[in-house]
Amino acid sequence: MTCKEARKRMFGPTAGRDEAERHAAGCADCRSFARDYASILGMLGPGAEPEPLPYFQERLWAKIAEREKAEPQALWIRWSLRAIPVSLVLIAVFVGAILFLGPALEDDMSQPAALLIRNANPLTETNALFNEDKIEAKSMIIMFTGNEMASSRRYRP
Repeated sequence: MTCKEARKRMFGPTAGRDEAERHAAGCADCRSFARDYASILGMLGPGAEPEPLPYFQERLWAKIAEREKAEPQALWIRWSLRAIPVSLVLIAVFVGAILFLGPALEDDMSQPAALLIRNANPLTETNALFNEDKIEAKSMIIMFTGNEMASSRRYRP
């Protein structure tokens, strides 16, 4: 058994204490350690605890009551520390409800996107404009297609 193991078992539980005492009988360092440790334990024996000063508990309770009266804002601080996370959660729920449950906005598509979705050829629609001989008819076609796009656009608040 090593000195380190013997010192652990010497004043520990009863298992292995006999082996530690046999080791201490043959080892001067462990014998000295056992003697020093036993003298320390003897000094710390029963009745060695210091007694509290007279009226200690009365003074302690008076100081505690005095501090509680002196800090009325402590209640406000505790309440506000609990209210902040609750209000942040409520704001997050409110914003989430507005975003997910609010009316869906219709996105106005550009003309190329609309043609792509309808799988239409933009040149076939312009053939009528190119095939028209009269300049007045061309102007009328351009005006009506321009008005058609303006009437479908809505402005939202």
